[in-house]
Amino acid sequence: MRHPLYGKRMPPKYKKNQQEITFDTLMNTLSDEFASLPDHRRANTTYDLADVLRSAFAMFSLKSSSLLSFREQTKQERQNLQAIYHIEAIPSDTQMRAALDPVSPLPLRALFAKLFATLCEAGVIKEYRYWQQNVIVSIDGVEHFSSTKIHCDHCTTRTLRNGTISYHHSGLAAVLVHPKHEEVLPLDFEPIVKQDGDQKNDCERNAAKRLCAALSERYGELPILLVEDALYANAPHIRQITGYNWKYVLNIKPDSHKSLEKQFAGRRARGQVKERRHTDARGVEHCYAWTSDLCLCDSAVDVRVNYLLYEHRDQQGQVKRWTWITNLPLRAPTVELVMRAGRSRWKIENETFNTLKNQGYHFEHNYGHGMQNLATVLAVLMLLAFTLDQIQQRCWDLFDQVRGGLRTKSKLWESLRSLFKVLCFHTMTALYRQMANLYDIQLK
Repeated sequence: MRHPLYGKRMPPKYKKNQQEITFDTLMNTLSDEFASLPDHRRANTTYDLADVLRSAFAMFSLKSSSLLSFREQTKQERQNLQAIYHIEAIPSDTQMRAALDPVSPLPLRALFAKLFATLCEAGVIKEYRYWQQNVIVSIDGVEHFSSTKIHCDHCTTRTLRNGTISYHHSGLAAVLVHPKHEEVLPLDFEPIVKQDGDQKNDCERNAAKRLCAALSERYGELPILLVEDALYANAPHIRQITGYNWKYVLNIKPDSHKSLEKQFAGRRARGQVKERRHTDARGVEHCYAWTSDLCLCDSAVDVRVNYLLYEHRDQQGQVKRWTWITNLPLRAPTVELVMRAGRSRWKIENETFNTLKNQGYHFEHNYGHGMQNLATVLAVLMLLAFTLDQIQQRCWDLFDQVRGGLRTKSKLWESLRSLFKVLCFHTMTALYRQMANLYDIQLK
């Protein structure tokens, strides 16, 4: 198997380790981790917290549309939940919400690092090395709850034009991406919520400060190349991430970064901006213009950045324009690499958030709000289920072959749920093999 970036063969050890990463091995890891989490409820509770967490995770893994529909199980479903998801007793929807509401999201967020360690051992993260051995991490925000009636003390608020107050829960996701790889690998999820005792709204910038600190602590040895939108192209954020020795490619906008645009325009007028143009085999023209060591803004003269402009002109003459700042070196041989890193930021929107919203995960559906942490806990568990699906797709040949045979993920999830309801399986592997048999999918 060729390494996707360097053209080298994957070591046999890594290939073997990746083939051993199946849904069942991943579920064993998560199940054990759920069992190790502290339960601060009374000792006489009806359901173990581990069973509650496994049940909520299974609901998202199976793409159930609601807590109530998940609770209404056939005999075969109950046996499969016990065998595949390790659930001894399934709580009702009310009991699940009550048990999960006081749970802290922090221990659940640490599970992304556990899964990451598995991928490191199997050599998957080596395949995500980009340029100068860095891995690209995209950070962006997403809203997962909105209401004008239901709310808690942690909700952020907005006042609508008619004076109505709307209540929201959202978060910042950090996702490992690569321009050449379809799969994205979540690393963490930082809630954007009012902190205890705060009256003011939390915001993306504050959440980003907390998230980057958490990433530095959990993934301290990881050489991160951070890609973000223009909101994060500010001096405090750049000082923080360069303090971790991270690289960055940050989108900028002319309207919000006027000082940078003025400096760049001045240098270009004086002939001090380097340029490169080429037309590819499809007739698309690529234009690069760059300069180095600009001052970020008048109030942050200590923050020096390199500036890249990229224009893409298609065969119909339509032009798209992007601009970034970076601390990566800009030269004729490197500007395309920087551009591709910057554009890979969209993978967090296209391959992560859009998938969660539109491909069966029901990300924006209100499974429960609670008065403490329920909305955030459910969002983290859903993102964990998504992470397992991405790892299966990346590593597990059986999953990939069945997915390819059924063509669409919606049909894959629908077929999985249908079999789950009527037949008993000891493992998810057995279920997928049965699915392949029923659809005449030839397995290698």
